[in-house]
Amino acid sequence: MKIIKNINNNYAVAVDSAGNQLVVSGRGIGFGTVPREETDLKKINCTYYDVDENYISMIKDLPEDIINASTRIVEYARGVLDNPIGSNLVFTLADHIQFSIQRHEKNLDIKLPILPDIQQLFEKEYDIGRYGVKLLRQEMKIYLPSDEAAYIALHIINAEEREKSEETLDDTGLIDSIIQIIEKDFNIKVNQNSANYSRFVSHMHYLFKRTKESKQIKSVNEKMYLSVRNDYPDTAVCTDHVSAFLKTERNIALTDEEKLYLMLHVNRLCSREDCNQ
Repeated sequence: MKIIKNINNNYAVAVDSAGNQLVVSGRGIGFGTVPREETDLKKINCTYYDVDENYISMIKDLPEDIINASTRIVEYARGVLDNPIGSNLVFTLADHIQFSIQRHEKNLDIKLPILPDIQQLFEKEYDIGRYGVKLLRQEMKIYLPSDEAAYIALHIINAEEREKSEETLDDTGLIDSIIQIIEKDFNIKVNQNSANYSRFVSHMHYLFKRTKESKQIKSVNEKMYLSVRNDYPDTAVCTDHVSAFLKTERNIALTDEEKLYLMLHVNRLCSREDCNQ
């Protein structure tokens, strides 16, 4: 096992004996000069194959205990589901959980109106979500709302269907146009190698998936929506521009709830460390 890139002290990018690139974790595995030709395999706790380069940048910003919890949730999902689940889910799900914790601490808990649909149509995925919420509560003392089970289920469902298609490529072009709108409104250049860019792209893919399946989130948080608009007027204006663009290009009419999510993600995308301002 050859270490070719350090991510942080306990995570690194490696190449195995067959020439396959992977992410490895273990105490102190990411400490030292690179490349390192030989690594004691006993030091490696987990291996993650086929991780998208864009998601690797997320790892250094994620608490290790959250990644470990996400790994356990994904391993549980693999034991329950028939469809294959890639390693990317570990890091996108960990990022989502961390974002959910931050929102919960700010009393920004958002109800999910399509919860009954998920419970009925995706029973296995919803049960995995319940397992995840229970795991976080019992072992990490993180008390997220019960609705979080449905959000975890949505990530599982998306991971099951993450096959590239013409439709997905078309979405990528649409996202590029949205990034241009954001760059123009804020007079910035978005760093497309940043973790927040990867998060934003993932959010937009989820949004397009929901609209295609007529499962948009409907507004049940009007006060919260108005409060965020008032606190971040420039972001609200930008979100209105993106909303108008989506209506023109795809006939997608964003609900206030979707706009609320979009404002939160635009704020993350436009953090100073991720943009040239």
